[in-house]
Amino acid sequence: MTITELYARLSDKDFQDHETGNLFFPAYMYTYDATKEYEIDAQILNIKNRLHRPNNYLDVMVIDIFEEFVNHLKNRKFGKATMFDYLCQHEKNNPDQVDNSLKREGYKDEFLNNLDETIKAHLAQAKDYEVAYVFMKGFGRAYPYIRASRFMSKFEKHVKGYKLVLFYPGEAKDYYSLFGILKDENLYRAIKLINE
Repeated sequence: MTITELYARLSDKDFQDHETGNLFFPAYMYTYDATKEYEIDAQILNIKNRLHRPNNYLDVMVIDIFEEFVNHLKNRKFGKATMFDYLCQHEKNNPDQVDNSLKREGYKDEFLNNLDETIKAHLAQAKDYEVAYVFMKGFGRAYPYIRASRFMSKFEKHVKGYKLVLFYPGEAKDYYSLFGILKDENLYRAIKLINE
C-alpha cells in the first residue's frame, strides 16, 4: 500500500468509524522503508492536513512516541531531580543500569497512563471535529527502549473511541522487522497496512 493508497483508505467514511474493522483491537500498522523516514514524516503531516479539510472534517492526532517518552522522563520526579537528569548523570558510569532502566520505563503504567490522558485530552478538545485516528510514529528513534510489539501489547487496553495507526520503519513478513534487520514480535492483533 502506497502512502496515496493509505490516504484513500483513511478518508473512506466507512473505515473512519472506529467501531468498524477489527472490533477487538482497532490498531493498524503501516510499514515503510526506514531510509524514507523524513519523507514519511512529511507525508504524515500532509495526510493529517488533508483529513482536516472540510470534505473529511477530521482532527487527526499525531504522536511521536520518542518525544512523548523523553517528555515523560523530564516530567517524572526522581528524588530531587527528574528521571531524565538522573539517567543522564549516571549514563557514563553505569551505562548498563541506565539502559535497563530505560527499557523498563517505556512499558510502565505511569507512562502508558500519561499517554492515554494526553490522547483523551486531545479528543475532548476537538469538539468541532470528529477524531477518527491517532497516528503514532517515532518507533525507530525510540528503539531499543520502546519496541512497537511490546508497547502495543501493554497499551491496547487504552485504545477506545479512535483507530490507532502506527507508522513502523521496517517490514512485516511472518514477524515485524524493525529497519528490515531486527526481529520484533508479531503484532498478531494489529491489522497490517503493508507498504509494498
